Amino acid sequence: MSPLRSISLWFSAAFLATAWSSPTNNTHCGHDLCTWWHDTGEINQHTPVQPGNVRQSHRYSVQVSIAREKEFFDSFVYESIPRNGNGRIFSPSDPPNSNTLDSSVDDGISIEPSIGLNMAWTQFEYSQDVVLKITTIDGSSLGPPEDVIVRPTSIQYSIALSNDGGIFIQIPFVETGRKFSVEFKNDLYAFQSDGNNYVSSGGDVVGIEPTNALVIFASPFLPSDMVPRMTKETTTTMKPGPIKNGDWGSKPILYFPPGVYYMNENTDGVTGNLGSNHMILDPTTYWVNLAPGAYVQGAIEYTTHAQNFYATGHGILSGEHYVYQANVDEGYTSLKSDSTSLRMWWHNSSQSGQVWFCNGPTLNAPPFNTMDFNGDVYAISSRITDYKQVGAYFFQTDGPEIYPNSIVRDVFWHVNDDALKLYYSGATVTRATIWKCLNDPIIQMGWSSRNISGTTVDTLNVIHTRYRDANMVVPTAIIGGSPFYMSGITPDPNQAISIRVSNLVCEGPCPSLVRITPLQSYRNLELENLAFPDGLLKNPLKIGQSYIPASPGVVMDLKIANWTVGGDHVTMDNFQSDSLGQLNIDVSYWGKWSITP
Repeated sequence: MSPLRSISLWFSAAFLATAWSSPTNNTHCGHDLCTWWHDTGEINQHTPVQPGNVRQSHRYSVQVSIAREKEFFDSFVYESIPRNGNGRIFSPSDPPNSNTLDSSVDDGISIEPSIGLNMAWTQFEYSQDVVLKITTIDGSSLGPPEDVIVRPTSIQYSIALSNDGGIFIQIPFVETGRKFSVEFKNDLYAFQSDGNNYVSSGGDVVGIEPTNALVIFASPFLPSDMVPRMTKETTTTMKPGPIKNGDWGSKPILYFPPGVYYMNENTDGVTGNLGSNHMILDPTTYWVNLAPGAYVQGAIEYTTHAQNFYATGHGILSGEHYVYQANVDEGYTSLKSDSTSLRMWWHNSSQSGQVWFCNGPTLNAPPFNTMDFNGDVYAISSRITDYKQVGAYFFQTDGPEIYPNSIVRDVFWHVNDDALKLYYSGATVTRATIWKCLNDPIIQMGWSSRNISGTTVDTLNVIHTRYRDANMVVPTAIIGGSPFYMSGITPDPNQAISIRVSNLVCEGPCPSLVRITPLQSYRNLELENLAFPDGLLKNPLKIGQSYIPASPGVVMDLKIANWTVGGDHVTMDNFQSDSLGQLNIDVSYWGKWSITP
């Protein structure tokens, strides 16, 4: 019997034979388990949900029980859809699906709405082993346990069939939590590309994803140092419903209790269109706390100069009301600006020595780059833990910036741009799970010549990719280095990047390992323990082919150790572009890089 189908002893025959169900909205919140619910859940796959409502999964119902106990509690299942039901609109004042966005603008979404692609997720807090029960809203069967795939597949779970067509999954408690995708073989969609666009038939398969995705976030309770000491004097407590300018006050802590919140004023203070404002916090406010069950439709900009500032709690920050590239200086319309297009987490006057602590939140449906802090970026850092990102279908919805000496661990990011931006020294990323759309690499090191050292990535699980073509400008690769963002610049061999990536697993049809345009030297670029269990893409599109072109004077000290493709080791005998590794590295670098089993 395979490990996936094995059932732990506590999954007794009596337990499985009993039809466990619970009343609607039966939740529990204690020190052992905390689940939550929204009474304003709206099942709607086509249009924006009503203000004050939350898009609820049209497909899945989830319940959670403490292991060895027999009482299941409801856990609300959220849903995100491409463009959030707005269609291609230019301005937040445009009616949904009025198609006002210029046809020349590619927002990163094409075939997804027509195939009904969506992403559901649920989250709960736990401190003990639990049992998850998944059923369908319409009562249809999810199929047998052997047709269930839990990604990352490197972590295995006990799965069993319930007698009502659902499934049970045992989730052991671990202090780092668990974040995974539950997929069903009868729900998988094969993305095909003709080299330019996704096509419904006749192209090459470039990725496989569930049509109705379901992601589970089992989170440990927040550590005590990530829970603010809230008093009446120190805390502004928000009330669910519309948020008007200034409602967030000027106290040190901004707290969102359970409930649904939405921005309801234009920047001039007049009640107006959703997606026409965001929260610019008072300089005194340095801590945003989102309670479990808080669902905040808006974006947050810090102005504090406090050394440590925070975003904590297992609530949700959602950008679903914003149009693609929402430009704050242009009425939040879809006019791209690297400076003024809205970030969901933002600080435009950061100071030397500041540290951002982000522990717990989930970010849904960002309209542009998800987090940027402007100021002395070489002298700030972040501590990002148990941070999740879902519904990132738009282009340029990347992962957060990873500033010098930052620590990122135990995260799950759905992205449609660079996932891990390794631009600074001394950063560490540990236990990251990435679900990748079509734009840019998983790890990005390019756009400018850089000096980077002491940066590491360990335990990186890439569970989905679906690149449409083989590209060097926005590299279609696990590890990429884009050419210069600005024209008229030449590579600087005297600068160098030194980075170590270890324990990487890429699942499904995988793109190339590396696509790097060298803008500086690479010294001690170490890649160790790499596994592509389902193989590299190998088709006329050449998406699976790595490429490193020549660059005068540049050192390419690349060391690859223990890389397997489909279970076979890539070596110096089979690395070539037409062989197992599909590595196309310019001959000028030969003898200066290596692959060892």
